[in-house]
Amino acid sequence: MNGINYNALMGNSGLYSNQSSSILEEAVKNATAAGAKAAEKKTDNRQANADKDTYEHSAGANKAGYSRPSYIRNNTRTETETKYKALDADGVQEGIELSDKAKAVLKELKEKYGDQMEIAVAEWSSDDEQDYYASLTDKAYSVLINPELLEQMANDDEVKQKYMDVLGGADDKFSALKEGLGEDAERIKGFSITIDADGEVSYAVKLMKDIAESSRANAEKTQEERIEERREEKKKAEKERLEKVEAESIEELIEAVKEKLHPETVEKEDENVEEQEAEKVVIAEAGMN
Repeated sequence: MNGINYNALMGNSGLYSNQSSSILEEAVKNATAAGAKAAEKKTDNRQANADKDTYEHSAGANKAGYSRPSYIRNNTRTETETKYKALDADGVQEGIELSDKAKAVLKELKEKYGDQMEIAVAEWSSDDEQDYYASLTDKAYSVLINPELLEQMANDDEVKQKYMDVLGGADDKFSALKEGLGEDAERIKGFSITIDADGEVSYAVKLMKDIAESSRANAEKTQEERIEERREEKKKAEKERLEKVEAESIEELIEAVKEKLHPETVEKEDENVEEQEAEKVVIAEAGMN
């Protein structure tokens, strides 16, 4: 062991034999411990290198390709994400089996509009579920298509062209929306197009909610109330307060957004219309007499 004939040394006799034996035993014990420690350190180094290689490989993989949703990256899903079925890499809802023709149409849509639109194929049973799928994008527009409608597009060229025209006109629709809203266009976020199983098309935006009840009500508040309001709002600074507004046409969507933002103005306009209609009735009755 380490070049020392331990048995021979232990067999020596003499005045210092017992002392020498003790010293030798301690030396051998220390040498053995040192050897074990070195072996352990070598193993730890190997493990550290392996861990480093694993981490570097993982980091490189995360940098490659697109940024996937958190539940794919971490193999975990939030409570909201687990509430609804996931979408696969093609944007098709889990459990939906598309025909080859429908897959080809979906591929064509993505190749033609995929740069500015996130197109998903799913079934939904509530507005919240519809909003969830529409929110899974950072592109200019989100498109949600019912699988039954996609199958109709795959088997009827006229139907296919009709809804391709709808998607192709998204820029014009959004421009018309912003023009119709004027300064209020700054209050909208996102733009989504939904096509249900019956082929009904709807347009929706997310609208920033008003912080104050109205400009008039805010002016009547005391300074202390306004300070307290601002203090409360700071606590929610990172949380956008959004409200969905949806309609079957851009014209109806513009009116719906205006009504949300300026309810008092819309009510006044309605009153004026009613007054004008009443005046017309009076004039008509007077003419009859």
